[in-house]
Amino acid sequence: MHEWKIVLAGALLLAGCSGAPAEQAAEKAAEPEGNNILHISWGGIAEADQGEAKRHWSTYAINLVDGGPAYGWQSEKSIRFPYTLNFELAGNGKIEAVAIDSRFEPVVREDGSMSQTAEGSPVRRFAMLGSTTGPEGPFELLVDGEAKADAHTVVKLPKEARARWLRLRIDSNWAGSGATRLSDVAIIGDVEQRGAAAVADVSGVYSHEYGPIMLRQRGNEILGCYNNGLGTLRGTIFGRIMRLAWFSNEEGSIGAATLVAANDKLYGFWYRPEDKMGSPWNADRKSGIDGTGLGKCRAVLYPPV
Repeated sequence: MHEWKIVLAGALLLAGCSGAPAEQAAEKAAEPEGNNILHISWGGIAEADQGEAKRHWSTYAINLVDGGPAYGWQSEKSIRFPYTLNFELAGNGKIEAVAIDSRFEPVVREDGSMSQTAEGSPVRRFAMLGSTTGPEGPFELLVDGEAKADAHTVVKLPKEARARWLRLRIDSNWAGSGATRLSDVAIIGDVEQRGAAAVADVSGVYSHEYGPIMLRQRGNEILGCYNNGLGTLRGTIFGRIMRLAWFSNEEGSIGAATLVAANDKLYGFWYRPEDKMGSPWNADRKSGIDGTGLGKCRAVLYPPV
């Protein structure tokens, strides 16, 4: 897939110097035991951080919940510590451990560019805070520690804690200043009533910088349309988690996506065949949007009786 229009089609479906003591290959570490309940497939989301819209999508905060180091988050060069990133689980989580991953994995991006080196300095000192009340808190400290540079660090909580809204406080990076990077964040534990945070109905129009998307929910079935009716979506929703297939008639291509509906937004990723990630895709729910493509989309999703 190529060009932004195509990125949208797929999306709809579902350091230089690190500042570490020495340059070395990404450390291979055993994954922590247990469920990563912050992963997008569990309904976990990462909120956009300040100024991210000006950066390449491979540095968006949503990449921190994709479960791997190929894409991650990178801050502005002018970052000031402490700096916070906000996350939300699909329900109250029983949390046992936190995993911070700053390994770097070179990858050919969807737009054809190649990430050759890790830019910015990996997170060093951090704290994870949690709340069961709301996204504004109050927050309590769950655990703090030091993440290894260019490595995968697991920190167990002193005792199991409960939280739904999470705040990662970054207190320093290995360089001491400048742009900061992180590849992945995992929350190890379980979610109480995983489907409890369901959106009543995701039907409606969502605005994305490359054009509007229309969704229709019928029970657990999701239908979608984009690109002037030339692209369609179909799949199911459980709780707030959508697993979809996308098809672009214009390209003759097909793929998959995982999207989470929360806070009047869509969060998630689209995938190429063989489940290779295309790019992140976030959109805002709107009402009364009239634009190119919605007429044909309405005819597709709401055919006359």
